[in-house]
Amino acid sequence: MGSQPRRWLRVGLWLLATLLLAGLAWDRLSALLIEFSWFEELGYASTLALGVGARAFVGLLAFGLGAWVWWANLRPLWPEKRPGLGTLILLLAGGFAVILARQWFTVMAWIDQVEVGIQDPIFGRDISFFLFSLPFWQMLQSWCFSLLVILLVIVGIGYLTQWGFGKRRLQFALPLPAQRHLILLGGSLFAIVAWRHWLNRYELLYSPRGANYGASYTDIHAQLPAETFLAGVALLNAIGFAWIALRQINPQIVRFKFKCRPWVWCLIAPAVLAVSYGLLAELTGDIYPEFVQSVFVAPNELERERPYIEHTIRFTRQAFNLEHVQVQPFQDLGQLTAQDIQANDPTIKNIRLWDPDPLLAAYRQLQEIRPYYQFPFVDVDRYRIGGELRQVMHSARELDYQRVPEPAQTWINQRFFYTHGYGLALSPVNVVTSEGLPAFFISDLPPKSVNSLVDEAMTIRNPAIYYGELTDTDIFVGTSARELDYPEADEYIYSNYQGSGGVPVPHLWQRLMFAWHFRDLRILISREFRPETKFLFRRQIRERVQHLAPFLDYDADPYLVISQGKLYWILDAYTLTNYYPYSEPAASLHAFNYIRNSVKVIIDAYDGSVDFYVVDEGDPLIRTYQHIFPDLFHRFAEMPDDLKNHLRYPQDLFRIQTQQYATYHMVDPQIFYNREDLWQIPNQYRHEKLQPMQPQYLILTLPELPNAQNEPEFVLLSQFTPFSKQNMIAWMAARCDGEHYGQLVVYEFSRQRLIYGPEQVEARINQNPEISEQISLWSEHGSRVNYGTLLVIPIQNALLYIQPLFLEAERDRLPQLTRILAAYEERITMQSTLNQVLEKLFSPTQGSPDSSHSPDSASD
Repeated sequence: MGSQPRRWLRVGLWLLATLLLAGLAWDRLSALLIEFSWFEELGYASTLALGVGARAFVGLLAFGLGAWVWWANLRPLWPEKRPGLGTLILLLAGGFAVILARQWFTVMAWIDQVEVGIQDPIFGRDISFFLFSLPFWQMLQSWCFSLLVILLVIVGIGYLTQWGFGKRRLQFALPLPAQRHLILLGGSLFAIVAWRHWLNRYELLYSPRGANYGASYTDIHAQLPAETFLAGVALLNAIGFAWIALRQINPQIVRFKFKCRPWVWCLIAPAVLAVSYGLLAELTGDIYPEFVQSVFVAPNELERERPYIEHTIRFTRQAFNLEHVQVQPFQDLGQLTAQDIQANDPTIKNIRLWDPDPLLAAYRQLQEIRPYYQFPFVDVDRYRIGGELRQVMHSARELDYQRVPEPAQTWINQRFFYTHGYGLALSPVNVVTSEGLPAFFISDLPPKSVNSLVDEAMTIRNPAIYYGELTDTDIFVGTSARELDYPEADEYIYSNYQGSGGVPVPHLWQRLMFAWHFRDLRILISREFRPETKFLFRRQIRERVQHLAPFLDYDADPYLVISQGKLYWILDAYTLTNYYPYSEPAASLHAFNYIRNSVKVIIDAYDGSVDFYVVDEGDPLIRTYQHIFPDLFHRFAEMPDDLKNHLRYPQDLFRIQTQQYATYHMVDPQIFYNREDLWQIPNQYRHEKLQPMQPQYLILTLPELPNAQNEPEFVLLSQFTPFSKQNMIAWMAARCDGEHYGQLVVYEFSRQRLIYGPEQVEARINQNPEISEQISLWSEHGSRVNYGTLLVIPIQNALLYIQPLFLEAERDRLPQLTRILAAYEERITMQSTLNQVLEKLFSPTQGSPDSSHSPDSASD
């Protein structure tokens, strides 16, 4: 009677286990099929297959090695058959295999690494060893060490439970095979420790000790011999353990109780070796280097450290691409005249009066049209309008589903109706209406151009934005439901998606797969689907690109571009590492000491297609990644020319380079050691806080550097001041156009003349009685006064300072550009327009620059 229920219980448990395993298998299979469908839609199925194959290869290799190690070491514990032993070995080997499989990219980078062609000055190894081989060996050593430690613990516990308890009291009774087993494991652990010390020798090239980053005198003459010596000692310990374990000792069972019986020497010897190693490690690894640093280095530090400081300077400049910076004098600060201003009309016409924050607030008040539209950020770009290069600012009008009225946030509306944003708002950087608001080049729904010149330069045939910065909902297109295209007056304009993006879901089994994966039964039962229906997911562009190439780092500021009638996103991608020898890490949230902007990513805002273009073929990291994923990257020559015209030198990269250059412009070891010429990024008051000035995009003609057409060019500019001082000492420009893209130029001022820095100019403006009186008057009448970014504009060999001033009401934030503040030499003025500012500063005899030929619809 009792056997029947037990039999049914066993059947039920087996059935439940089978169902759970089947569900897990289906869950993994559906996830893999969906991933494959998504990658295939983008044309990168081979990239996914390679990644999955590499992960499986590394995992299976680790599993096979781990299973053999676990079986060989656990089998002696249970000579007879134990039903749970196989399961235990599979779990342990599987866990360690998963850990190593997650490092598959490190393994592939080691296999496909390319040579850099530069050798480190200490070991004479190619830099590729530090970039690719050292991370691999460190990862493998750490994995082996963890495996061996856990193995030693489990084996020790196993022997303890099997042999360590007598019938009456606690005692140890280890047979000879058990002794040998544990001692061999201990010796293997010491072999891994010796490996760790050997790798530590190479890590000295990242040492923070001493006057410079990287290996110092003490590291080379004390720490390096110490690590080599400790590696030898640990290896001798491993050999000693093996000798103790394998020598012929009394095969009788060795026993000792907690009552003080004599210790058997073969058990004491390993402990003596371990303690001796610990004492030597403390003496040679810590005490001796500190002694050398204090006695031999500190009294003559510059003399001892000079060659190592040279290494740090050279390799840091290489790692941050600063070794080819072109340095120019900026000394002839002559007096600007009205004729000079008129001769530099393209620069004057592109002086940026609008700041991103107030302009974004104005866009949101004037152009969002409906509450579910949102302008996330304002970006800067340039277009050639009517034959002239014009700097513009713009923002994409994206759909923010969270701002749809809550009663309308239904599943149907989310998946089928509210599917995309529409168009953008775009305005010139220096044009202001009579009300102090931006004058739009492109505005409204559907997007309209202000005139034929703008329309010719920026034609938009398809303004729908299905992929963007705010687009985080998953949608179905090609269904029976209608999509909202854009609202117009008292009606809605509808459309149906005609792009190539999306994963087709023509069959019921595919809908079942998506319903299971996204845990949404409505995908399976909805009646809106048709055979041509497609599923659009991962539409947020950073998430989309990150999922395709997670080994790259991405800029925080993608920007929208109008090209050939379509809208594209351009996103800068970086290769980073913290393994470049002798290079001091950047002061950043992420620890890295090497960076390149090697890839430009182009995302179609309508189709969602993604293209990775390699713009720096000299970067060893990207060349290695190209070897790993040959189908992922395109050559820069394959990028459409019109998109090339909109590439920008990224602000994030330039900010890091200027921070590093503030120190590493000093190439003389003695000057570097004494920090005699240390620079810093100047500060500016923003939002009532003192903050470092951010790099700014400008259109200007760089002095002494004519380009091919000898025309103004789009550059990114930043200033330097001496450390703890406010006067300006230099400025750096990153060129963005054509063949000059990526060139860095530094203009240094004469040390014999005071050049006002941004903080000093702001202080002089605030101290001007007429200006301060007017600002106080506005504040008393309930308006909030906001200072814009102070722009430092080089014109010929002189500097012009321009700062916009915005007013906004306390309750309703619609900033108005009310005044323009300007300074030149000792002169300061505040006027309503830029033309008035220039007239006041330079008292022109031939009139101010004429802007009547501009394509603007409003004057400044």
